[in-house]
Amino acid sequence: MYNKRNLFIIILFGFIVGFVITTGLKPSISRTDDKVTSNKKTLEKSYFKNVHYFRSTNLRPEFELLATELNITNNTLLHFQDPEGSFLSEGKKVHYSATKGFMNQSHRILRLDGAVQAFDDTADYVSEHLVYNGNSDIIRASGSVSSQFVNKKTLDVVKVKSERLTSFLKQEKLILLGDVSGKIIRKRRYESGLDFSAQKVVVKSLESLMELSKSVKIYRSNYRLSAESAEIFLENYNKKLKYYVLYDDVKLEEKLKLKNGNFETRRAYAEKLEGHRRSGKIVLTGAPRVEQGGDIIKGYQITLRENVELVEVDDSQSSFKLKRND
Repeated sequence: MYNKRNLFIIILFGFIVGFVITTGLKPSISRTDDKVTSNKKTLEKSYFKNVHYFRSTNLRPEFELLATELNITNNTLLHFQDPEGSFLSEGKKVHYSATKGFMNQSHRILRLDGAVQAFDDTADYVSEHLVYNGNSDIIRASGSVSSQFVNKKTLDVVKVKSERLTSFLKQEKLILLGDVSGKIIRKRRYESGLDFSAQKVVVKSLESLMELSKSVKIYRSNYRLSAESAEIFLENYNKKLKYYVLYDDVKLEEKLKLKNGNFETRRAYAEKLEGHRRSGKIVLTGAPRVEQGGDIIKGYQITLRENVELVEVDDSQSSFKLKRND
């Protein structure tokens, strides 16, 4: 009898404990399910055709888009086809067009792909891909990049091709990378420009300065110049100041017309070369050496003039082989 009563008490106790545990877990499970459900946010999607879309901040126009198709997710992510439009950067309006594009409004990122064109009042860019960061006001372009800009001080036009481009709109600075080649076209058509190539070119518009580096080549009139780095001072074209400077392993080649009408090649080597456009002078320093016909000329500083046979040598340590046919 005693054992049966103990057994009954044990069974009853076990039942009560099980009931309490089961009852206590149900709210917990329910709350967990509610939490899982609440974490699954519903995506809000909208689709438009032939749309004209505006965005403004503090009643100030910031972004404009015309597109044949527009998909908007959560009022933040925009995917569009055949876009045309503009965005505002530092008070300057930049116009664009492409095959397709994407915009993240929260991060102010605009990406354009396929036959991209972008331009403002002083510059334009053509490429396969372009990304604009509205927070930093930086444009990055890649894929067959072709760009053109006008120097505000001289109104020279600079046309450049490269593999990649980064434009810092606030600083009015361009960085071009990868097989860069281009030309400078003077405002006055009768003034000669020059062609150039390098692996990297930095354009500082506010300073009217171009910096070239790695496998630099400059072609102007009869001159063919090469070096490891160079600077071109766009504002100095018609001044007495230097117009361009080449540094490190400088080589010059000029097709020189002699007084008798014949032509010969003049070659020069130095560590530094300064070109003065107004006077037509080329100043060589850093162990300069000139080979002209059969002559070898050395000195601490050598000055050449375009299409002039005369060579000016300072502190001469020269050796000459005169084999000239007059």
